[in-house]
Amino acid sequence: MLFDAHTHLNFEELTKEERLNLASEIEASDLDYIIDVGDCVESSRQALEDADKYDWCYAAVGIHPDHASVYTDADIEEIRKLAAHPKAMAIGEIGLDFYYGKDDQVEQQELFRKQIRLANELKMPIMIHSRDANQLTMDILVEEGAFSEERKSWFPKRPGPYPDDARVQMHCYSGSAEMAEEYIKMGATISLGGPITFKNGKKAVEVFQHLPVEYVMSETDAPFMAPEPLRGRPNKPYYVEHVVRKMAELKGLSYEEMASILTANAKRFFNIK
Repeated sequence: MLFDAHTHLNFEELTKEERLNLASEIEASDLDYIIDVGDCVESSRQALEDADKYDWCYAAVGIHPDHASVYTDADIEEIRKLAAHPKAMAIGEIGLDFYYGKDDQVEQQELFRKQIRLANELKMPIMIHSRDANQLTMDILVEEGAFSEERKSWFPKRPGPYPDDARVQMHCYSGSAEMAEEYIKMGATISLGGPITFKNGKKAVEVFQHLPVEYVMSETDAPFMAPEPLRGRPNKPYYVEHVVRKMAELKGLSYEEMASILTANAKRFFNIK
């Protein structure tokens, strides 16, 4: 019934026992699917191990901008190999993060461009991390062909007023509602998590209310950014329920209706049958 479209069961600080316990909790919940997202070669491997172990788990493989100053071209080649796994559903998370400073800005952009090119070469969906770099992220995606007509031709049409689908997930989207509308017109999908439930989460609420629900996914980014009423605790994938309940409230739909729509959106995006 529920889909967490961006989470980290592979989080490096989890012990093997903690990961097993979390998986058991997921299986006892209403969560049907997760995308376990890599942020480096090692965590991408772990995501695929998780996906091999659990029917409800799928993986994304990629190198986060935090690793821009230490990655090598050999790491990119390893991501290419990992992406051939049948449960690797996207390249990600990739992008730009200028929150903690801009000392590696050039390296971040280089890494980002290389992985967009890899996703285009492999004709795979892309999961985008963008923090304090909204316009530059969009500019690079456009320049590297993430919204090209050729790329959109690789994927089936989607419902709603903007049927062209570029299979670009804007993870934990934090930009404006106007930019979000630009993104969906180009073929992106907006993914929202815990901040939509926060008392100070007015921007996320505005973005969600502004968009057709066909172009939205629900996520947790667990173990980060737990939703209300669990804010301040380590986040867990099945806490996506609180995100979905808030979305249902905002659109005037039942929880079951919203869960069904969001799960269908994510299954289509990641090509999960």
